[in-house]
Amino acid sequence: MFRIKFTEIPGNPKKINREFIGNPIDEFVERYKRFAGFYAIKNLIADDELHKRPLKHKKNRVCRFCGATYSAEEKFKSKAHLLPELIGNKNLLSDFECDKCNSLFGRYENDLANFLGASRAFSIANAKSGGLKFKSPDKTFVVQKDFEVPENIPKLRIESHEETNNHFTLDAENKKVTFHTIRPSYNPHHVYKAFLKIGLSLLPDEFVDDYKIAFAILRSAKKNEETDNPLYKLNIYIHPGPAFPSPMAILFEKKQKTDAIPTHIVCLMFHNYTYQLTLPLNKQDEWMFDGKKTVTVPHMPPFIDKHFAVKFGVPKGQRLNFNLDELKRNEKHDITCSFEDYTDTRLSE
Repeated sequence: MFRIKFTEIPGNPKKINREFIGNPIDEFVERYKRFAGFYAIKNLIADDELHKRPLKHKKNRVCRFCGATYSAEEKFKSKAHLLPELIGNKNLLSDFECDKCNSLFGRYENDLANFLGASRAFSIANAKSGGLKFKSPDKTFVVQKDFEVPENIPKLRIESHEETNNHFTLDAENKKVTFHTIRPSYNPHHVYKAFLKIGLSLLPDEFVDDYKIAFAILRSAKKNEETDNPLYKLNIYIHPGPAFPSPMAILFEKKQKTDAIPTHIVCLMFHNYTYQLTLPLNKQDEWMFDGKKTVTVPHMPPFIDKHFAVKFGVPKGQRLNFNLDELKRNEKHDITCSFEDYTDTRLSE
C-alpha cells in the first residue's frame, strides 16, 4: 500500500495535511495523476492507535443521522462503530449515533456481511482468532480456523462435504486455487446504505447540512424502485497478496469548487478490497445539474505500490450495481487464493 505523509500546515499547527506517497502501478499511473489532480485527502480514519479519539460524554451527544439528543428515551447505550466491526474495526467508535439509528444500521450491516460472504472467513485475522465460521447456505462448504494446530499458528480449515458440488478449482501451474460458493441472501440496496453510512460518518461537522438528502435516503424505509441509478453503483478493486493490516476509510474532497465533479469521494480499504463511493446529493453540487454541464466522476486508482503488484499481482477492478432493493438469493461467489506449495493427500486408487 502507499504510505501516508503527514505534514503540519504552516501557521496552523492544529491542522495536518495528508497525502499519499508511493509508486503507482504502471497500468494506473494516468488514473492516479488525474485523480490526484482533482482531489485531496480531507479526512482519514484507520483502526490503529494513531486514529483513536476521545468520545463525548453521553449527555452531550447528538445523533448526526436523526438529530436525537440524550433523554429518557435515548440513552446512547449502544457501542456504535465508525466502521463496521465485521470488516475488522475494533477501536474506532462513534459518539454521534443514537441507539435507534445504530439498530437500523445494524440491519444494513447484516446484508453487507452476507454480501461479503466467505471472503470474511478467508482473512488472516480469522485464521488467527477463529472468530468467524462460514457455512454455505446448503451447508456443504465450511471455512473456519483449524483448531487442531497450536493456537499461535494461523491456519484455516476448509471443508467440502460433497464431491458433486465442485467447491474448488486448482490451478497448480499458476499456484492458485479458486473456491466456488454461494453468498447468503442479501439486499443489495441495504449493502449500498451500509457503505453510505460509512461515508457520511467521515464528514467533518461543517459538511453535514450539505448532505440532508443523503441522510434522508439512508434512514428512509421507502423501497428504491430504480434499477440503473449511477448513484447506487460502486467501483471496487480486488488485490491479490496479503490483506490490508487494518480497515481504513478516506474522505477525498475536490480541490476546485468550479470543477463539475462530486465534492466528496470515499475510499474504503479492508481485507483485499478497495471500494470507491461517491457521496451523493451535496447541495453545493446542485449547480452542476443544470442540464448544460457534463458531470464526471474520476475513477480512483488502487492505492497499491507497484512493487507490491509485481510480487503479488495487479488489482482487478469491477463496477457493482446496488440498485436492487429486494433479497438476492443463490448468487455465485468465487474467491481466488494463491499458494506457495500444496500436497495432494487423496488416496491413490
